[in-house]
Amino acid sequence: MGVTANTVSNLPKDRLDFLQAFVRRLVPPDESILLVTESDVPAGAGLGGSGALGVAVVAALDHAFGQKRTPSETARIANEIERKDLGYPGGSQDSFAAALGGINKLEYTKGGGVAHRALKLSNDTLMELEHNSLMIYTSEAHVSGNIHQDILDSYGMKDSTTFTALLSLRDAANSMEVALECGDMDGYIDNLNLSCESLYRLHTSCDSIAHRKYCYDLEDHILGRKTCGAGGGGGMVVYTKPGHRQACMLRARELGGEVWPFTLDYKGVVTWLGKSTSKNFFEKIQSRCR
Repeated sequence: MGVTANTVSNLPKDRLDFLQAFVRRLVPPDESILLVTESDVPAGAGLGGSGALGVAVVAALDHAFGQKRTPSETARIANEIERKDLGYPGGSQDSFAAALGGINKLEYTKGGGVAHRALKLSNDTLMELEHNSLMIYTSEAHVSGNIHQDILDSYGMKDSTTFTALLSLRDAANSMEVALECGDMDGYIDNLNLSCESLYRLHTSCDSIAHRKYCYDLEDHILGRKTCGAGGGGGMVVYTKPGHRQACMLRARELGGEVWPFTLDYKGVVTWLGKSTSKNFFEKIQSRCR
């Protein structure tokens, strides 16, 4: 699927609106480009795929046109295009995670400010996290836009549980920060579970019967779990019991899930200069856009 136009202003509407928003904001009017994207992340997995794609597109276009930005600036402009230009609801954590890499604490201040700090973890803690954590995709996609609106609507209701759930999520994140930097994996696991239950309490649409069933069927093999993204389905992280990693992977696959081992990335978004696009390749791409 693709689109072509002789100028940015003439791009057709209602086709690849997400990518078009980035092109309209970042490509000079008199320039021409060939922008091709691909992703290994399933749609609706709750893994921040759109945030990562936005960051990658900003970085690629900046590289092409000689624009210099810090990783945090790349995250901010990518998120701004999603939230303001496109009007998509949501936060900025996915953009910052993709741009910065590593394990970071994000702090949001009243008025919209964001501060970030890289956590200082020992090598033993990093190895424990990578080895014992698994990502399970249950193949039950969620629609985060609807969930975000549900949460916003609930936030303003009288006696809503959303506000207290948000406070609990914040407290769990702060406790996980302390636990990880101290190498306290039990404390991390306890607050990972608390974070998951707090997510489910944000709104009924954040809960996932499928994920609860997975956790029940995997309880012999896991110590902790967390539904990813806004909830309601998609991916989930589990922390396995010592010596149960392989058994957990096998059981999750028996349940129909896709299982991906963890590799922590500390580079964040990167760009490089590849080979020039051949005329034959360009013509193939162009024919698919018609």
